[in-house]
Amino acid sequence: MSNKTVQVVEDDGILAAHLQSMLTRLGYHPLPPIATGEAAIAAAMQNRPDIILMDIQLADNISGIAAAIQIQSSAHIPVIFLTAFSQESLLQEARAAAPYGYLIKPVLERELAATVSMALNRHALYQELQESRAALAESEANYRTLFEKSPLGIFRTTLSGKALLVNAEMARIVGCHSPEEAVANFTDLSCQLYANPERRQEFISQLQAHGEVNRFEYQGKRKNGDVMWISMSAKLRHDIAGNGSVIDGFAVDITEVRHSEEDRQKLERQIQQTQKLESLGVLAGGIAHDFNNILMAVLGHAELALSEISPMSAARDSILQIVTASRRAADLCRQMLAYSGRATFTLEQVDLCELIEEMLHLLRTSITKKAVLNLNMEHHLPFIKADPGQIRQLVMNLIINASDAIGTRSGVITISAGATRCDEDYLSKTELYEELTPGLYVHLEVTDTGCGMNAETRSRIFEPFFTTKFTGRGLGLAAAIGIVRAHKGALKVYSELGRGTTFKVLFPAMEDAQDQAPADNKTLTPWHGKGTVLLADDEESLRALGARMLEMLGFTVLTVSDGREALEIYQKRWKEIDLVLLDLTMPHMDGAQTFGELRRINPDVQVILVSGYSQEDVAARFAGKHLAGVLQKPYPLSSLQELLKGLDFQKSE
Repeated sequence: MSNKTVQVVEDDGILAAHLQSMLTRLGYHPLPPIATGEAAIAAAMQNRPDIILMDIQLADNISGIAAAIQIQSSAHIPVIFLTAFSQESLLQEARAAAPYGYLIKPVLERELAATVSMALNRHALYQELQESRAALAESEANYRTLFEKSPLGIFRTTLSGKALLVNAEMARIVGCHSPEEAVANFTDLSCQLYANPERRQEFISQLQAHGEVNRFEYQGKRKNGDVMWISMSAKLRHDIAGNGSVIDGFAVDITEVRHSEEDRQKLERQIQQTQKLESLGVLAGGIAHDFNNILMAVLGHAELALSEISPMSAARDSILQIVTASRRAADLCRQMLAYSGRATFTLEQVDLCELIEEMLHLLRTSITKKAVLNLNMEHHLPFIKADPGQIRQLVMNLIINASDAIGTRSGVITISAGATRCDEDYLSKTELYEELTPGLYVHLEVTDTGCGMNAETRSRIFEPFFTTKFTGRGLGLAAAIGIVRAHKGALKVYSELGRGTTFKVLFPAMEDAQDQAPADNKTLTPWHGKGTVLLADDEESLRALGARMLEMLGFTVLTVSDGREALEIYQKRWKEIDLVLLDLTMPHMDGAQTFGELRRINPDVQVILVSGYSQEDVAARFAGKHLAGVLQKPYPLSSLQELLKGLDFQKSE
C-alpha cells in the first residue's frame, strides 16, 4: 500500500467524492477535499501533500491554474489538472503552471492510477535531479575554493608545454600576478619555465612511461628571470575538453629549502675543512717541533766539527753541505710552524705598501723570466699589526706560487694593495671560516694569468706538501694560510681553469686613530665636529679611508660609489645631510654634474670636491658656484680637519 497523500481540489462535490473513493482503492491516502483555489493554496502550505488533483476551472476568484502556479513556486508540489474540456487555448494557459499531467472528466480509475503514478515517479526523479545538482554545485564550490586557496601550486598543461589552467599559488610561483597572466604568458614551458629544457623532456618521458611522476625536482625560471627550485607531482590523463592528453599536477616552491640545504652543506664542508686543516696543523706542528730537536743536534755537531777540523781537510766541504742542508730544513720547520699557527711572531706597526716595495727587487728575481710583475698599490693605507718577517714570507710564497702557475708560458703577475670595509657575510665566505670582526681591512692581492685550478685542486691547495707538479715546494700555501690565521686575518681564492688565479689576503686595519692618517708635518689639534656627511667615491679603499677619517673627526658618514647614488640618497635625506664630499671623477655621473644636480635640490648645499688635479685648477673651474672647498688627493687628515673647521654648520666640541 502506498502512503502517499493526495489533495483533491474540486468544486463538484459528487466528483470529488468519487475521486476520493478511487484513490482509496488505489492505495493512496486522500486528504479532505477542497473546493476553492484560496483554500487549496493554504492547505498545500500547511499539509504538504505528495500530489494535488486540481480542477482547472474553480468557482472562485482564484482559478485552478493560478493556484497551481502559486503552489509550484512556493512548495514545488506536483499538480495534475482536472478538466472537462480539451480546448487548446485552455491547455496553453495551463502549461504555465508546469502540470505533471491532465485528467479528462469523467475520470476513469485506470487513467487516474496511471496518471498519478507517472506524476509521482516523475516528481521523484525531479527531486533526485535537484539533489544531484545541489550536490554537484556544492562539490564544484568546494573544489573551486580548494583550487583557488590551496597553498600548493595546481596546474594543467598540454604535453607540448602550454599552460591551460593554474591557481593563484602556481601563478605566484612562476612570478605572475594572476592565473590569467600565467596562462597567457607560459606557452612553451621547456624554454620559458625550465632552466634546463632537457629536464622537462626527462619529466615527460617518466610521465609517459609510468602515467604519473612524484616529487620531480628541477631548477626553473620565474617570469622576471629569477632562478627558483620546484618540486612537483603529476598524472597524465585524457582531457574531455578536446586537448588530447594533458598533465594535471601540483607544485611546491622549494627554493628556500634548497638554499637552506645548500647553506647546510656548505657549512658542513667548512667545518670539515676547518677540522682537516686543524688536524694537519697539529700534525705539522708536532713534526716540526720534534724535527727541530733533531736538526739542532745535526747542525750543532756539524758546526762544532767545522771549528775543530783543519781548513784544508777534505771533509770540510761535506760538513758545509750538511750545515746548508740543515738550515734549509730549519726553514722548512719554520714554515710548518707557521702553518700550524705556533710560530713565534714579533708584532709591530707595518705599512704593507712600503714592505712590498722594499721586497720588489727580490720578488722580480724570484719569478720566472717569462712573467712580468706589475704593482697596483694604493698608498696611505691604514697600518696593520703584523710580523714583518712573516708578511715577507707570505708575499714570497704567493709570488712563487703565481710564478709556478705561469710556468714556461708568458704571463703577468700583479700585486695589489688597498683597503676594504668587510661585513659579516663577506668574512664568512673566506677560507678560514673563523669568526672575524666586521670593519676596515687592508687587503693584499696576488693575481696571475697562469693555468688556474679546477674545484678538486682548489679544495686541497692548503694541505701541507700537496702539489700538482712533478716536483714542488709543498709548504708554500700551507704556510701562507698559517701566517694569515696567526694575524687574525682572512684569505679568499678566486680561480678558473685556464684563466688564472687570485689570492686575496685581508688583515685587520689598526684601530689607533693616529695610525690611520698619512704622515703630515702639521700637528693635529684636538677638535671634533658634529653632523652627517655624504661621501661619494668610486674607489672602495678611498671610501673606506675617507669614512674612517670623518668618523675620527666626529661625523656620521653615508658612503656611495657614484654620483647617481649620491643624488638618490640626498634627495631622500637632504634635511639631515650637512655636507657632501664628492670625488670629481666618477662613473655614470661625475662630481661636477652631481654638484649641479645637488644644487637643484638644495641651493644651499655645502659640497667639497676631491680631485687628483691641482687644487687651484679645480677651484678656478668652480669659481662663483658656492663650492664649500676643494681637497687634492692625497690629502692628510689635518687638511680635511682645517677645511671642515671653517664651515658654518660645524659645532666644535
